[in-house]
Amino acid sequence: MPQDQTFIFVIHQVLVLVAGAVCLFGTWVGMRHFARARATKGSTRYGWLFMASVGTGAALWASTFISILALDPSLNSGFELVPTAATLPIAIISCLVGFEIGSRHRPALAPELGGLVMGAGILAMNYIGLKAWHISGTTQLNSAGVAITLLLGLGLSALSVNRANRPVTRWCRHGAAVVLAFMICAMHYALTVSVNAVPDMAIALSPELVPAKMLGAGVVLAVLLVIGSGFSSYIIDLKSRTESAERIHQLSFNDTMTGLPNRIAFNERLSFAAAESHELAHKLAAFSIDLDGFKDVNDLFGPSGGDQLLIEVADRMRRVLGPGEFLARQSGDEFLGLQMSGNHPHDARAFAERIAQALARPFQLQDQTVTLTASVGYSIFPTDTRERDQLLSNAKLAMHRGKSQRRAAICAYEREMDDAARARRALARDLQTAAENDELELHYQLQTTLDDGAICGSEALMRWNHPKRGMISPAEFIPLAEETEAIIGMGEWALRKACFEAAAGRLPGTIAVNLSPVQFCCDDLAETIHGILIETGLSPKRLEIEVTESTLMSDQTRGLHILRKLKSMGISVAMDDFGTGHSSLATLHAFPFDKIKLDQSFVRRIPEDAAACAIVRTVLALGRSLNTPVLAEGIETDAQWQFLLDEGCQKGQGYLFARPMPLAKLPAAMEAARQFERSEVPAIVEQVAALAVA
Repeated sequence: MPQDQTFIFVIHQVLVLVAGAVCLFGTWVGMRHFARARATKGSTRYGWLFMASVGTGAALWASTFISILALDPSLNSGFELVPTAATLPIAIISCLVGFEIGSRHRPALAPELGGLVMGAGILAMNYIGLKAWHISGTTQLNSAGVAITLLLGLGLSALSVNRANRPVTRWCRHGAAVVLAFMICAMHYALTVSVNAVPDMAIALSPELVPAKMLGAGVVLAVLLVIGSGFSSYIIDLKSRTESAERIHQLSFNDTMTGLPNRIAFNERLSFAAAESHELAHKLAAFSIDLDGFKDVNDLFGPSGGDQLLIEVADRMRRVLGPGEFLARQSGDEFLGLQMSGNHPHDARAFAERIAQALARPFQLQDQTVTLTASVGYSIFPTDTRERDQLLSNAKLAMHRGKSQRRAAICAYEREMDDAARARRALARDLQTAAENDELELHYQLQTTLDDGAICGSEALMRWNHPKRGMISPAEFIPLAEETEAIIGMGEWALRKACFEAAAGRLPGTIAVNLSPVQFCCDDLAETIHGILIETGLSPKRLEIEVTESTLMSDQTRGLHILRKLKSMGISVAMDDFGTGHSSLATLHAFPFDKIKLDQSFVRRIPEDAAACAIVRTVLALGRSLNTPVLAEGIETDAQWQFLLDEGCQKGQGYLFARPMPLAKLPAAMEAARQFERSEVPAIVEQVAALAVA
């Protein structure tokens, strides 16, 4: 091959490679935009479709004219400007229509139809481009080569859109650009066979034609700008999506307020640390950390003040973390911790003490000093459990055990806790159906007037006869019922049954029924009690509702509003357990109670305990000054009876008169009380009178 022909051949192949490279890069960017269009809807979808069409159409347009130039680089040639420029919108519009059709789900062959539309546009662009190409000579077309070119243009275009819409592997997303680049190169060689260019220097080119070399350089420069712009938009979108994904990941795994990892991140870290503990032969401690008294901070300073305090708490705990230690926020004022060590439980205890010390220093909140403590429970893997998921449950059990005993407690998990918690959960489950299964009973304790021993009423007391465990103490199941809110249904059942028995004449005088603090959370409590009175036919004057002051403390306004409703119905209201817990004179002033019940913890210590005697005298004097009768609970001895009678106490109840008993045994107890009234009371009254005279 002569040297000139070799050079022309090299130039020819270089131009074909440039055409293929321009097409590959441009359509790759365009197909990325097309993929984004298929993943979006609405106006955003059309925006991405337009970007895909511009990028792909410009690349196909440029590579087409470069391939035409490569047909014979040695020829003196030029292009008509208007037809050449017109082929660019043809390429873009055909790609836009083809992509729009190809991205639809129906008909079934929509991608292939879209590809055919795009192929038709590419063929039209080639035809117009060849017509606009003029050489110093003549050109002849071979019909067979033209047919092959048509088949390649339509078939490979359909295949390219097919690959973009029907991916089989992760490499298929690049297949569309590769197919289009291959199509440009294949069509070029088909045109090489189809077009026979014969040079003729006698034929002069029109001066209005754009020289081939100038057009080639301009086309490459213009399309690189378009492709660069499209590629930049793709990179910006990719970076934006990456940042959004990272932000979503951060929001998913971090607590937005404190910046600490959240429960999801804790679970992942726990899974990793548990596996690592096996490899390193180390132990892993999990911690449950709960702030004491945080609710009071929220009530005093509001939610914003509570949030500010939690941020400072998290910051302090974060600063005391050491190597191998991890801290996360679960929710509210609860935090979780992990510690990898070969020296547990000593290191676990030290970690808990560091947390406690960090929170012991006062906090400054809205120019006020706030003190906080934390209850910490911990469990060690695999010493306490070999189940990774059980580790945190054990730590929480330990934390709640310590918190129930005192504030700022640090408590290690013990196996007995799990047994107790399991038994408590089983008991709570049985309690949910106790009323339905007729396992609940009401026992009644008679109340008497102390000066003559006459029966004046009775108090209804709930009992639970468990099918397996027998009678369960109210001190055990009542708190559990309040915790699970089963007490709402149980309390309504007890009130209805007591009112029914009293209305039927089986109970003497007034019937006293206790109300739980949980029941006071129900806005319709007064209406429920009114409905029960109507249903059972009991006079409101015979019903006495007993409440403790702690019942009113959570929401005194709501509580007093409910009590006023009850009192307006004619129902008596008694303050129960007076002298224990909250005993505020302000509450007695805010609501006119019909009775004060003196707690049995004081009665049992009289008359031997001077302090108890002084408290009893004070309560009785308070009742007289408020013109409110006082009933003493827990009277068990004659000496207690005599002391209370001497101090002016009007009513009482206790084992001395009658024990709590089922309704069936109550008639016998009432008869015994009447015998007690006729025989013993006068003698005691005479003794008291003789002592008074002396």
